Amino acid sequence: MKKCLRRNPKSSLEIKFENLIKQIGLPYKFVGNGEVIVARKVPDFVHKNKKIAVEVYYRKHKEMFRNGLEVWKADRIKIFNQEGWKIIFFDETQVNENTVKSVLGN
Repeated sequence: MKKCLRRNPKSSLEIKFENLIKQIGLPYKFVGNGEVIVARKVPDFVHKNKKIAVEVYYRKHKEMFRNGLEVWKADRIKIFNQEGWKIIFFDETQVNENTVKSVLGN
């Protein structure tokens, strides 16, 4: 099953987010390659020591697919919470040093 969940290389937004967390020194790593699967869902990033998942996304893309952005987010929250995970979302306007630091920096 893992093989079918693997996908193409990182998106430009995932690369930008990954560079930010490395620059800031936050304990998160990219797992959007299928390294971590939570209830058949593949998060983009996870905390290295806690059950915290991070999704980065383009709003326009999510509005076009998956029944819209709010439905996608609500489904993800429900699924991850049922498995004991916290999930945090960043859209393209939030992937910047100040926002990432303020949300994940503690």
